[in-house]
Amino acid sequence: MGQSYYCDYCGCFMKSDLNVRKLHNNGISHTVAKYRYMRRFEDPAKILAEERLKKPCQRYFNGYCKFDLYCNYGHYSEPEFKKLEKLVSAQKKSKSTKRKPKKWPWKTYHQSGLPPSLRPMELAKLKKTNFELNWA
Repeated sequence: MGQSYYCDYCGCFMKSDLNVRKLHNNGISHTVAKYRYMRRFEDPAKILAEERLKKPCQRYFNGYCKFDLYCNYGHYSEPEFKKLEKLVSAQKKSKSTKRKPKKWPWKTYHQSGLPPSLRPMELAKLKKTNFELNWA
């Protein structure tokens, strides 16, 4: 039995042959599945702005649109728009709140007994160091 190839986007197995994979990867079902997967990582504000410009898709709201995410019309209903708007406003609020600067544990207190490689650098000693020594 030969090797099989698994498509992560579509969730299907196929023969591990270059021509079969090319045919699959250029197919509309794979392209839509990949687009849908990658769309999860896009900025919700960008998605909201794009979808607000589109007119509602009559085919989609009547039951089925064969173009799916490649449709020139919008597939978001009003409740979905409201969820997306809440998500965008929550993201804006979280970005606008100022966070306290982190306190690094090694800067808050002095640790004694550290080996020289882990001690903080002393610039005064560094300036006194002669780097033009003959090491050979």
